[in-house]
Amino acid sequence: MPLRFIHCSDIHLLDLAGTSPARFLNKRLTGGVNLLLNRRRKHDPDLFRRIVEKAHQHQADRLVVTGDLTNLALESEFEHVREHLDRAGLPVTVIPGNHDAYTRGSAREKRFEQYMAHLMEGEREPGHDYPFVQRHGDTALVGVSTAIPSLPLYAVGRVGDEQLARLGRALARLGDEGLARVVLIHHPVLPGVAKPRHELLDLDAFGRVIAEHGAELVLHGHEHKRIEGHLLGPGDRPVPVHGVGSGTYLSQKPGKHGAYAFYTVDPGGVTREYHRWDGRDFVPDPSTPSSTPSSTPPSSPPPAHTAQPR
Repeated sequence: MPLRFIHCSDIHLLDLAGTSPARFLNKRLTGGVNLLLNRRRKHDPDLFRRIVEKAHQHQADRLVVTGDLTNLALESEFEHVREHLDRAGLPVTVIPGNHDAYTRGSAREKRFEQYMAHLMEGEREPGHDYPFVQRHGDTALVGVSTAIPSLPLYAVGRVGDEQLARLGRALARLGDEGLARVVLIHHPVLPGVAKPRHELLDLDAFGRVIAEHGAELVLHGHEHKRIEGHLLGPGDRPVPVHGVGSGTYLSQKPGKHGAYAFYTVDPGGVTREYHRWDGRDFVPDPSTPSSTPSSTPPSSPPPAHTAQPR
């Protein structure tokens, strides 16, 4: 049975209620200035409410959010986000982004995992949070974390050697079972896509895991724009990589609109409907390819690591 789900990312829901000014005496100082002067004007949390409504209209089985649920990884933000997700009215899967581990303290306390553990239930190796696997019929969602604290003005990510090894084992096992494997990750995994100081530090190592074990789809966020490309899996089979724009972004710039994507996935292939914010509503984007063929490799696969930011 196919899995039908909404993919959105980088919703950046804000709530600073009760936050002491002392909490800004770290990286949050620069982040808070950016929030007040820039980000707060460009994001509207009401768009996330509309995405949830769209999920019900699509009769989606699940809502998937690939990181940056918060801005500054404060407890008040996580409580605010959890309330929104818990009343969405359909199952939700989340992974963390760099903003969800914004400071060393939030990462050390595993604040994201404390608040969001119930949305990341699934199979995992003992003693580790990531990757986790959620099975839905013939499809498996595989949640990966790239969330690490970084210096001010940096937004880098890292999977890490140990998590990459666990990811390889999970993909191999799920592939042997014939499941459609959808990898969820926050940072872009295609070279040249992320802005300087925003990149995935072990991007090449992630690509080698996909090359060895394969997947049917990789979904990410982070750059607040639509991204399309592929990695090469076993036998040079293209593995589609799709990045989605921020779910709450008000921009009308081409490719940078607020957006979500609606997927239908099973072992036979992937169908996608990309929807962008036009200032009044989320509308289908006719310029986005709507489907990906089954796992049978084409006779002449396109070059590896191609990316088409739009």
